[in-house]
Amino acid sequence: MKSILLSLPLALATSPALPAQSASVHVPMEDGTRIAVDVYLPEAVALESDDVRVPTLLELTRYWRSSEDTRGAPRNALQPLDHFFLENGYALLKVDVRGTGASFGSRDMEYGRQEVRDGYDVVQWVVEQPWSDGTVGAFGTSYSGTTADLLAATGHPAIKAVIPGWSDFDLYRSPGRPYGLSVEFVQRWGTLVGWMDANDASQLGGTVRRVDGDSEGVLRAAAVAEHAANVDVDEAARANVFRDDAFGDGEDTWGHGSSIHWRSETEKAGVPMLVLASWLDAGTAEGALLRYANFSNPQKVVILASNHGGAFHASPFVVGGRASAPVPALEEQMELRLAFFEHHLRGVDNGVEDWPGIRYFHLGAEEFRETEVWPPAGVRRERFYFRDAGLLALEPPPHDAEAEAWDLYDVDFGASTGAANRWWTQMGGPVLSLDDRGEMDARMLTYTSEPLEEDLELTGWPSVTLHVTSSVTDGAFLVYLEDVAPDGRSRYLTEGGLRALHRAIDPDPDFPREAERLPFHSFERADVAPLFPGEPTELRLRMWPTSVRIAAGHRLRVAIAGADRGTFERLPAEGTPRIGVSRGASGLSFVELPVVRD
Repeated sequence: MKSILLSLPLALATSPALPAQSASVHVPMEDGTRIAVDVYLPEAVALESDDVRVPTLLELTRYWRSSEDTRGAPRNALQPLDHFFLENGYALLKVDVRGTGASFGSRDMEYGRQEVRDGYDVVQWVVEQPWSDGTVGAFGTSYSGTTADLLAATGHPAIKAVIPGWSDFDLYRSPGRPYGLSVEFVQRWGTLVGWMDANDASQLGGTVRRVDGDSEGVLRAAAVAEHAANVDVDEAARANVFRDDAFGDGEDTWGHGSSIHWRSETEKAGVPMLVLASWLDAGTAEGALLRYANFSNPQKVVILASNHGGAFHASPFVVGGRASAPVPALEEQMELRLAFFEHHLRGVDNGVEDWPGIRYFHLGAEEFRETEVWPPAGVRRERFYFRDAGLLALEPPPHDAEAEAWDLYDVDFGASTGAANRWWTQMGGPVLSLDDRGEMDARMLTYTSEPLEEDLELTGWPSVTLHVTSSVTDGAFLVYLEDVAPDGRSRYLTEGGLRALHRAIDPDPDFPREAERLPFHSFERADVAPLFPGEPTELRLRMWPTSVRIAAGHRLRVAIAGADRGTFERLPAEGTPRIGVSRGASGLSFVELPVVRD
C-alpha cells in the first residue's frame, strides 16, 4: 500500500503555493456520493478554456489528495513526478477515494467493488470537462498503483493506459495476510489511515484540504462524519483469517479487493499497462509476473531490486545498513512513465512498442536482463535435498525405505528478518540489513551446500517440499533462501512461508499453468487442514520469485523458522512448538530451484 513515509509527511511538511491553475471540487458518483477531486492544469490551459485540450492523468489515493496546515492554509501535495507530468502538458487529477479525505461515503474494505465503480464515474466527469481531449491515463504507487490497475477494469473507453507501481495483485497473499498470517505492518498502517479518515490533526499535524467554497469546513466535517462507519483495517485483517471471509457488514472479501477478481474485465478492456515492481518488496514482483503470464491485455513489466516505491536500492549484495540510491535513478523512472503515456495517450512513435515484455534486475550480477516470456528460456527446475549434518545437495539421501531420519527444531521466537524487511518496506522505508544473517541463521534450522564449483543462476519461483511433524495443531513455517560467502557471511535472497492450517493444495487454482510446477493454496475456509501432533505431514509452498547469481565458491543455504519476530503474529501464542523435518522414510524434504543452465 502506498508509502505514508513517501507521501503524507512530505505533503504535511512543505507548503509551497499551489499551482495557479488548480481547483478542488466535489464530483457526484452515480449513487450521489460526492468524491473530492483536485484538478491541476498545465500552464497552457485555463480552467474555462475551450481552446486547448490535453490528456489527463489520474491518481486515486487513500492518503489525502492534498492537505492544509493547522491554520487552514493549503499545502502542495504534488510530488516531483506530478510536476513532471504537468510540465509536459498533462492535466492532473488527485482523487480522495470513497470514504477517505474530503470525500463522502464509507468503506467496508480497501479496493472494494464500489470503489472500482467510482473510478468509471470520475473518468466520465473528466472527459466532459472543457480542457479534456477525451483521453485518460492513471498512475500511482502502492495503493494508488492498485487503483490505477483496477481503473483499467472499469471498461471506460477513454482510459488509454495505466501504470500500476508496486501494486497489490492478490490482497490476501500480499500484503494483507501473507502465508495466511497476520502481519504487524497492517496494524501500523491501519492506525495511520484511521487517523486520516478521522482527519485527526493532533496526530498528523494538518488536515485534509477542503474543496473550493467550503470556507467553514462544513462539507469536510460532514464527509469525515461518514467515515466513522469505515471498517477498522487492522481489526478486520486479523479477524478475516480466510480469503473468502467478508469485510464489515458488506459482501466484499479479500478476493474482491484483488486484481485477480477483475481479470475478465481487465482483459476485455485491453488497456496497456506499464507495471513496476521489486523482488524485495512483499509480493509485488509475483503479482506482476502472474498478471503478465495470464492476462491478455498489453503489458510491459519492469522489476527492480528496490524498496516499495522505488526510492532506494535494496539488493543485499550492495545494501547493508544504510539507504542506497535507486537503480535506475528516480529521474529515469519518471522518464519511463512519461514515454509510456506519450505513446499511448498522444500517439507518439517513441519506441515503446519495442520495449521488452519484461526487464528485470539480476541480483548479484547487479544488472538488468530482458525476456519476452516467463519463465525465461533456459530455466529448468532442480532439486536440492536436505541431508544429514545440515547438508544441502543435488543428490537425495541414500535410499532406505525403512530408515527414519529426522531433524528436530524447537521454534525460536526471537528469529527475525528485522525492522526493514520486504514487509515493513510497505510503509515506504528502505530494505536494510539483510546482508549478514549469521546471528539469525543460528536461531533457525539450516541446510547448507558445499561451495559451488561454478556460478549458479536462478530466475523464477523457488519452491519447498517439507515432510514434517509438529507438537501443535497450527503454526508458521517460514523458509529463507540465502547466499553464503566464503567468509561465512550469509545474505537473504528470498523467502516463503505457510500457516499450517492452510496447507491443502488448491484443487482449482487461479493459474492452472503455474500450478503444474508450483504449489498454490486457496486460503479458503472450506480447505482448512490443521496438523495432527506427531503425525508426519507434507507441506508444499512456493517462495517469492527472484533472479540472482550465486558466485562460484559461495554456498547455498535454506533456513527454516517458525517465527519472524516483529513482522508476523506469534503462533501459537504460548508455548514452544517442536517441529521435525524428515530426510528419510517419512518423506524427503527439498528445495526446488529455477536454475538457468543455458
